[in-house]
Amino acid sequence: MTRPAIILRLPAGAGGAAALSYAPRGDVTGLLAAAPVERAPALVRTLFAICANAQGHAAELAVEAALGLEASAGELVAREIRTWTEVAREHGLRISLDWARLLGEAPDLAHARAFMALSTADDSAILIGEAVIGLPPERWLAMTSTVELARWAGAGRTVASRFIATLFEASMLTPVGEVESGSLAARHADHPLLSRALPAGSLMACHVARLIDLCRVPARLAALRAGDAAPLRGVASGSGSGMAAVPCARGTLVHEVGVVAGRVGRYRIQSPTDRAFAPGGWAERHIQVLDAWPSADRARWAEVMMLALDPCVDYAVEVA
Repeated sequence: MTRPAIILRLPAGAGGAAALSYAPRGDVTGLLAAAPVERAPALVRTLFAICANAQGHAAELAVEAALGLEASAGELVAREIRTWTEVAREHGLRISLDWARLLGEAPDLAHARAFMALSTADDSAILIGEAVIGLPPERWLAMTSTVELARWAGAGRTVASRFIATLFEASMLTPVGEVESGSLAARHADHPLLSRALPAGSLMACHVARLIDLCRVPARLAALRAGDAAPLRGVASGSGSGMAAVPCARGTLVHEVGVVAGRVGRYRIQSPTDRAFAPGGWAERHIQVLDAWPSADRARWAEVMMLALDPCVDYAVEVA
């Protein structure tokens, strides 16, 4: 049986320290080496079960930048619409299934299915409002203080609000340093809840950043459809080299490709998971906080921590 890419080991009793191991999988040169570069986006999509559309989107932009090409404006917009729709689906699934599980509730299968069926033509604002936040997304985004956030959470109308309420109860507001580059919290650092209301890098801030991201999707989709937003493009980084950064449900995904004689010579992916679980990164800092919790609570809060990052690879929390 293949071991998970991330293993978080927790001490069973008092004393001892939590330990984290992570095997990055970002260098996929060996899997793509010598493949015709035009096939790279399709091959990349087959390598990833999670955020496959964002992975393919980044690959397309990076390859085009390396070759000095650019898709039509309509194609660029269509790609980004597909990516943001995927972001909404991923957020909706994690909230409906994983947040419900940590609350001890049955999974919200009806809303999970609705998010799975969400298409690029649907009005995502309606589903987000009904299934996740209990009010129109723009009204939720208008909140600026912890008082307003606590009032919304305390009403307990949705899985998301009840989950955030548990973070208030457990005082999971402890700051742990700077916001991780490329994270959802970094993407939305301009929102008042993250810029001044919640401590930077806290579990609460990370989970709230997911809700901000989800609630901002409808406006981004509307702007793209109306032609009021410039779609993403790749960037040439030298002769035969290209780079692209695209949004995904875990933060910002970066692809870099080097082309030699029309074939892939180098291909590297940097995911939000790579940054967060790197030595000295967000996950390592939070492990130190876990050690202070009573042993009976550690496994649950370890899951809360992992879901704050929502790694794009398999993981296991082990108690020994």
